Amino acid sequence: MMASVAITGRQRSVTIAVVIMLVGVFAANKADLIIGNPTTSVPRGIYYAVSPEYAGYVSFCLDHRHRDRDYYDRFCSTDRPRGLRILKRIAERQQDGSLIVRGDSPRALDSRLLGPVQRHQIRAWWKPLIQIDAATDMEDGP
Repeated sequence: MMASVAITGRQRSVTIAVVIMLVGVFAANKADLIIGNPTTSVPRGIYYAVSPEYAGYVSFCLDHRHRDRDYYDRFCSTDRPRGLRILKRIAERQQDGSLIVRGDSPRALDSRLLGPVQRHQIRAWWKPLIQIDAATDMEDGP
């Protein structure tokens, strides 16, 4: 004998709302309107796309200068444009349009190791929507 479970109208509405929200988040991610960051080099959370002047974070790919590095094949690059992008906090904007980027950990893959991020490496500009483990004394960017 099979037991049946009655679903209330409220439960159905909440379920539909959650499904719509998840589909919306997936579609926004595919369209590069939002991204999630699960790493610890910048605060974990959800970031939304903004124009460069409002951005505190940037995603970018490696370029030919980094081809000899061990980690080159793990990230997007001129050779692998669909690879994993690197997300970092914008520490400084240079006159030539390049960026100095910083991660929150001493071993972060950032400008200390990579040098300035050139304009052609930049894929998108971001601002945090939700940050889970952001340090309270860290700035949101420039």
